[in-house]
Amino acid sequence: MHVAMESTGVYWKPVFNLLEGEFEVLRRELRELVRYRTHLTQERTREVNRVHKTLEDANLKLSSVATDIMGVSGREMLAAIIPGKDDPAALAQLAKARMRPKISS
Repeated sequence: MHVAMESTGVYWKPVFNLLEGEFEVLRRELRELVRYRTHLTQERTREVNRVHKTLEDANLKLSSVATDIMGVSGREMLAAIIPGKDDPAALAQLAKARMRPKISS
């Protein structure tokens, strides 16, 4: 027999603990996975924002050229900037896919 519980607040924990040994209780693992995925997504967003801020502080406006600075083109440009490459034309040549047409404009 399976038991599914809606986990609201902390009220579900004692019931879960009682039923866990007798039944196959569902939802807890899914809830933990969803929360963990949400946490990872939020951490990634915070890191991207830190990179944006660091670039802005260094007067590098990569985000005005690359919508997603963590996309393929943005990462290649960042990898070139780190060792000191600062020639805009050379950095523009690192653009891939949809960014290529932006080079001439």
